Amino acid sequence: MKAFYKPILITIIVFFCVISTQASPPKIKWQAGQVMLLNKTVLEGNVSYNWLAEMVMICQSDGRVSTFSADQVLQFGWFDYDQHKYRSFKSLPNVLRKDHITYGFFEIYLDGSLTVVRRIRQSRGLLKRAFGHPENYTDKPTIAQNHDHFDYFVQDAGQLLSVDRFYSDIYTPIMTTYDRELRKYVVSHNLNDKTLLGRLVLIDHYNLLVYYEAKTASAKSYGNAPN
Repeated sequence: MKAFYKPILITIIVFFCVISTQASPPKIKWQAGQVMLLNKTVLEGNVSYNWLAEMVMICQSDGRVSTFSADQVLQFGWFDYDQHKYRSFKSLPNVLRKDHITYGFFEIYLDGSLTVVRRIRQSRGLLKRAFGHPENYTDKPTIAQNHDHFDYFVQDAGQLLSVDRFYSDIYTPIMTTYDRELRKYVVSHNLNDKTLLGRLVLIDHYNLLVYYEAKTASAKSYGNAPN
């Protein structure tokens, strides 16, 4: 009988060790950056962002720590040494709420003619909510560099268009001006535009085409200007 209960006892001990580890708050990661408030006051210091709570914390040089929500902030950002780039976030109307206007933080993932923003994908299921400690969602490479954690949107004329509805809401009404060039790019790069990553790459290439056309037009206009 003792031999029967021993594996069960070990399993229970391991289970509670895992739960205890998950329940202990992880160390907050700070990055040098700035926060711009609604009144355009800029606070500088060390910044930390929690994706789940949608709260940004800033620790200023005098030691003061402040926490802000999306209805208090215009934008914030920091230089991410793991990704070797400056990451920018801004407050936008929450597309998930239709009954009244609320605001949420969105990271600017691609900038250009079509700006792509992203936010954390909302967790579903009782188990995820029960065992997901909010502080586990403080920004870190395992979250930021995994596309599957996020919902992506194209910002166009004050609207957020879901990349999940790429062809009906984004490509057909907006991007078909460069349809020939984009189709050629898909074939030459063996791009799967049915995947999230493929669509993001295609949007980025579209932005590049728009940029170079505008640059060429500007150069021609300058060259034809009277002396």
